[in-house]
Amino acid sequence: MSRRFNAAWLAIAPVLAGCAHKTETPIASAGATVTVEPAPEPAWRTAIDKPDAARIEALPAAWSAAWAQAGRRNATAMKAEGELLKPDAALDHPALPPGSYKCRSVTIARGVLRKSPPFFCYIGSETGERISFTKQTGSALPGGWLYPDGDRRYVFLGANQKRPGTATLGYGVDKTRDLIGVAERVGPFRWRLVLPGPSFQVYELTPVPFEQQGASG
Repeated sequence: MSRRFNAAWLAIAPVLAGCAHKTETPIASAGATVTVEPAPEPAWRTAIDKPDAARIEALPAAWSAAWAQAGRRNATAMKAEGELLKPDAALDHPALPPGSYKCRSVTIARGVLRKSPPFFCYIGSETGERISFTKQTGSALPGGWLYPDGDRRYVFLGANQKRPGTATLGYGVDKTRDLIGVAERVGPFRWRLVLPGPSFQVYELTPVPFEQQGASG
């Protein structure tokens, strides 16, 4: 009897072990599948050409190098600008409210810092997520679209316009006039638009007070 009992036990032991294993598996997980949808690409990536997209991706490193070079010769002036020229100064909530802005530009070229007189810019309220940017006065006239890109920046795709206050010349129409860049919030009611190139052009944007909005244009 002992040998027959042992043989029977050995025969059913794997079955019992399998049953025990199955009872430990949560019923909810049986046959369940999880599908993770890939995040959609930012809209600016479908509008930009590959060389300019590479420049946008390389901008943080290039900006850091330009900032370090300029700091060796313009330490006092760089410090006076505060967060405006610091590569890692971007804050959350980068969206710019529509309306007129007081603007000025700081150019960094081969370690030299140049500042412009003040002028006016305009942020337009548009349908969808992108917003328009227009420089209203001056000789250099960037204008175009700002596309949201993550939690801390907008990507700018535009062109150097032919007339003040317009943005009719779009990105990609005339490659000699194309402009790209990144807009970020760097403080309370303070934004910057950085345009890379042989020199870095940094536009500071601060909103015109509400009661002056009608007269600023």
